[in-house]
Amino acid sequence: MKKIILLSVLLVSLGMLSAVFNDYQPSARARAMSNAYVAISDDANGVFFNPAGIYSAQMSASVGMAQLFGEDFSELKTGSFVYPLPKKLGTIGLGIKGYDVDYEDEVLMSEYQYTLAHGFNLMEDIHSAIRIGWSANFYHLSMDGFDEDNAFGLNLGALATLHQRTNFGFAVCNLNQPKMGENNQHSLPRKFSMGISYIPYDQVITSIEMKKDFAQDTEFMGGVEVRLFDPFYIRAGVHQNPATWSAGAGFRLIGIVLDYSFTMHSVLSPTHYFNISYNFAGK
Repeated sequence: MKKIILLSVLLVSLGMLSAVFNDYQPSARARAMSNAYVAISDDANGVFFNPAGIYSAQMSASVGMAQLFGEDFSELKTGSFVYPLPKKLGTIGLGIKGYDVDYEDEVLMSEYQYTLAHGFNLMEDIHSAIRIGWSANFYHLSMDGFDEDNAFGLNLGALATLHQRTNFGFAVCNLNQPKMGENNQHSLPRKFSMGISYIPYDQVITSIEMKKDFAQDTEFMGGVEVRLFDPFYIRAGVHQNPATWSAGAGFRLIGIVLDYSFTMHSVLSPTHYFNISYNFAGK
């Protein structure tokens, strides 16, 4: 009976998410901007989006959680931490992302991703800068009644700043084409992201992004963040394929950051995501 329930739940969850270790958008700020984040990535959650971006992040830590598409059996949990090294050595980051499928307080399936990231400055002058980054991911998949499996993935990213207001970013996820399974191997999603963010005013960030899954269709997304007043931010975005729209808000005070996002799917129930972060510099 339990295996029948497991299969049913997995079919629903994988039908919603397309594949294991898919893009779960592990940041309330990024989600609120419909995941148009590869050309920003300047906080602790940048370890999941573009490792080059974490070079601009101050020492900080973040945790987040959501029940994807409002399903109480489907829970996403994330944690991240970045630490600036001496300037020439760049910034390192750590991340953990877990997705669980539960039934009656028993975990039927879990996906965990453990990330080590490093971003550093390639060149910089008074107007422009180029940052490079890499991240290594260890994937662990377990299903109740089945053997566990592991895989290793490598990501690369870059971020170029022009005249301090325009950022060009790109990232490649799972460059080494990791696979899981012995007899029936399943390739983990391999994606290429490219985006532009622009700051027309000091209180506004706009961003657009294209993401290509090498096994599926291309996605397009765009978002905006507006600082209404210190310390309150509002955000919104749209995403094509799948069609979603998002909105959210952030509150920052004495190093503590609270972020919330709401994502509405064209067919599925909405997802609410919460993040709490702490900036050790107190800003």
